[in-house]
Amino acid sequence: MLLSDRMRAVAGLVQPCRSIADVGCDHGYVAMELVRSNICRNVIAMDINKGPLDRAKHNISEYGMQDYIETRLSDGVQALHAGEADGIICAGMGGKLIISILEQGKELVRDMRQVILQPQSELDEVRSYLRGNGFLIEQEDMVREDGKYYPMMRALPGAFGKLEKQIGGSLEQKCRKSGVHVNGIPAYRQPFDISEISRDEVQRLTRVQDTYGPCLLEMAHPVLKQYLLRQKKNLENIRENLLSQKQLTARQQDRIAELEERLSDIVFCLYRYYK
Repeated sequence: MLLSDRMRAVAGLVQPCRSIADVGCDHGYVAMELVRSNICRNVIAMDINKGPLDRAKHNISEYGMQDYIETRLSDGVQALHAGEADGIICAGMGGKLIISILEQGKELVRDMRQVILQPQSELDEVRSYLRGNGFLIEQEDMVREDGKYYPMMRALPGAFGKLEKQIGGSLEQKCRKSGVHVNGIPAYRQPFDISEISRDEVQRLTRVQDTYGPCLLEMAHPVLKQYLLRQKKNLENIRENLLSQKQLTARQQDRIAELEERLSDIVFCLYRYYK
């Protein structure tokens, strides 16, 4: 059974547990890896489409894991019952769909021990949803596969009261700007209590954590650095092309301002790697 780097990283975020539900299980490889590596005793593999679920069922049977992995046709978590699973996995789908699944199953999810998410888009919206609904992002990972970047996270439901860690609190950059080094990386004074920083700084810290991941930034993840540098180069090229225009429209000026903010956020995040 060959797992892609992305799927292996998703499985690696799962904490050992009795049972977990893999929502959108596709071919069932993550479910089988969890059983094979003794991370989970049982997995409920679920998918909204019969075709992928039949392929998953075939693969599970081929590897002799049918006693440990149950397959169910399900729209999100509709076919999951309370107490059946200690957590869920939602990987390889859009961020808005993940939010919809979490919202649809919030009565089930709030009593779970872990939620493993790998959104393909709208990552900032997913992280913002988690933060606003009492989840704590406990661990993150990021892999580059076939030229694409895949961030993923493990979140803990019902973590109200612990969220100060992720409103700027987990970044050592929550400190006042004191200048700029010659290499363009901002310099900062010593960290201080978050209550002392301005509302603008809190908003910025929250924005960069929602966009790039609080744990990825805290650990200075090497793949995130690659992504940040690539994004920085792409955005700089777009900005230079716009600035080369002889006369800018109001819309183009707004676009340049947006690019400047995003570039400023990226440089702010890159400081984590150079301090």
